[in-house]
Amino acid sequence: MNKEILLSNIYKIHTTEMGIDRIKKNLKLNTNDVVEYCKNKVL
Repeated sequence: MNKEILLSNIYKIHTTEMGIDRIKKNLKLNTNDVVEYCKNKVL
């Protein structure tokens, strides 16, 4: 059930500029669209 809730609301995922920097640093990402990266990983 929780999986369906997450997937049906995935378009609502967002973050702040500070969050983008933190996610990029913690995951060692080389992309500027970390929200889209995370959505793709979840899907």
